[in-house]
Amino acid sequence: NNLEAGSFQISGGADGRYINTDGNENDVKIEGLFLNFRKVFSDEKGDRLIVVGQIDMDDNFEKIRPYQTYLQYKGPLGKWNIRAGHYILPFGLLSDYDTERLILKTIEDLDLGIKLDTGMEFLGFVGDFDYAISVSQGMGRNRLTDVDNDKLVTARIGWQGEDISIGLSGLIGRVLTEKNSFIQEDIGSNRPYEKRLGFDITKYVGPLTLRSELIVGEDNNETVGGALVKADYALTPKLEINTKYAHWQRNGGRNFIGVGFSYEIYKGLFLRIADEYQFGKENTNAATFQTYFE
Repeated sequence: NNLEAGSFQISGGADGRYINTDGNENDVKIEGLFLNFRKVFSDEKGDRLIVVGQIDMDDNFEKIRPYQTYLQYKGPLGKWNIRAGHYILPFGLLSDYDTERLILKTIEDLDLGIKLDTGMEFLGFVGDFDYAISVSQGMGRNRLTDVDNDKLVTARIGWQGEDISIGLSGLIGRVLTEKNSFIQEDIGSNRPYEKRLGFDITKYVGPLTLRSELIVGEDNNETVGGALVKADYALTPKLEINTKYAHWQRNGGRNFIGVGFSYEIYKGLFLRIADEYQFGKENTNAATFQTYFE
């Protein structure tokens, strides 16, 4: 079948923030600038090949790196797909909820230590069930080349109802975490061997969206685990109240409580303000003011 060039989309955005930590540390920065493109090639049966690319310039341009950048081949009606490249791993809420540009994030930095990776993913749906399985390098978003033959396997199966979705996820393999990728020179076998089992649920109740996940696992045979609950309530089409509670247990417990709001000033232009308090193993309080455009 002949593929024809379909739609081409290009977009971008900016994320600027002022952060006050513990009342005495102030930081004004460009959290990120990003540029996206998406190209679709079709045949007589519909979309067939999707090309996605995104480049991020983060932390006052100190980190310039790809975000989701991949090729995806779609089977009939999208019931099965093959994706190859650099993509968000199919685990827990990450499968369809990306908090990269939100102030109140999920806990992927702690529970997985990795969010994007380079590899190949098989995904699709059967009736009300969706599935995804990924085999990747375990090197994260800061290193695109592999250094050994160790692979990271991630999988999720989900069920989608009218106003609820439920998922069960698993992850196993060596991981170079986001933090360690900047400070660790000799990687290889020093990467922790992670095992994770996760349960996630998203529930819609009128203007209220509830998201939660429960995660247990091991890091080099050391037991770890945690949970997250997020609630977003739309007061108006432009104004939303955001709340978060999270707990992570590894060498002592960490707790996070956050509350804030998001207001759409103009189409695609948002003002967000939130305060997040961390207590337990570490005690900090961060108030963040964000101007975001996409």
